[in-house]
Amino acid sequence: MSHNSVRDILFIRSYPKYFIQNHYFKNIFQSLANNKGITIRYKNHNITFLFPGIGKKQKIPHKNIIHRINSGLITDIVDVGGGGALDPQLKKGDIILSSNDVPSDTMEPIKVKRRKVIKNIVKKIADKRESRFYERNILTSDRLAGKRDTRLKLFNKTRCSVVQMEHCWFLRSLAKRMSSQSLDSVYVTHIEVITDEVPDDQRFLSNMKELYFGLTCCFLFNNKYLGTIKNDFLKTWLNNEHGI
Repeated sequence: MSHNSVRDILFIRSYPKYFIQNHYFKNIFQSLANNKGITIRYKNHNITFLFPGIGKKQKIPHKNIIHRINSGLITDIVDVGGGGALDPQLKKGDIILSSNDVPSDTMEPIKVKRRKVIKNIVKKIADKRESRFYERNILTSDRLAGKRDTRLKLFNKTRCSVVQMEHCWFLRSLAKRMSSQSLDSVYVTHIEVITDEVPDDQRFLSNMKELYFGLTCCFLFNNKYLGTIKNDFLKTWLNNEHGI
């Protein structure tokens, strides 16, 4: 086995229903309250789906997950979510692969390993969906950014094209419980689908329209909008044995 082979995968944020068909709702409601997640076997890989929390309130993953990362059993952490555009050129449905993840408190990108082959896979999925694909910096913020001027200020200040509220906080929490060698060895893939654009103006209704669509994609109908992309990503990646 090569040093960059894919073994087990930790898949964070909301679960893709299409990948966990059996007893989906029972499993989901049980797992939201614990830190073990749901583990399935697919294409000779154990995939653990974990809902880590919202915003900075991140769960501590179960000791078994930590052990699997530190022992090299989990080689990849994958995060696919819905994010808000900071770049006014981005539109709903655009798919963004992170080139750097920047926490809003330090503004220093978190250093992680990324698989080069992932870019081609995500682009393939975007092409299939007739969505635009970009590789850009993504901001993790502890505050909502809804108004037009707030988003544009963040875009100009951070040079990040997308904002979301969990990714860096999860990695930071996880790093406290990982060995330095494990942190340097694990691969991280972060994908954001644009769910809400920079509003056209400062009017309240413009802000609410974008906020509503973002909430619809990320929470109310997560599996309809984001679940299919998560499903397509995992199957395209593992069925074609890219990077294995």
